[in-house]
Amino acid sequence: MPMLIDMKAAALRQTHQDSRGRTWSVVVVPAAQADTEDAAFWQTLTPEQRVVAVHGCLESALKAQGKTRVPRLRRIARVVKR
Repeated sequence: MPMLIDMKAAALRQTHQDSRGRTWSVVVVPAAQADTEDAAFWQTLTPEQRVVAVHGCLESALKAQGKTRVPRLRRIARVVKR
C-alpha cells in the first residue's frame, strides 16, 4: 500500500478554522517523534489552558460513549481539629 505522505519529512503542519471560529493546528510527524511533539505541545500551555484542554478531551470521550455532559465532581470538605 503506497504512503500518501512522505513520513521522512520532519513535520507537516496545517491549520484549520471550524464553523465556530476556533482554529485547529494539526501536525503530522513520524511515530518515533510523536511523544516528543505531544509533550512539547502541553508544555507550551499555561496551567489554566491545560485544565480547559483536559476538560475538552474528557467531554469528547464521554460524548463518544453517548453521555451528554461531564458529571460534576463531588465536593469534599475536610475539617481539621486543632
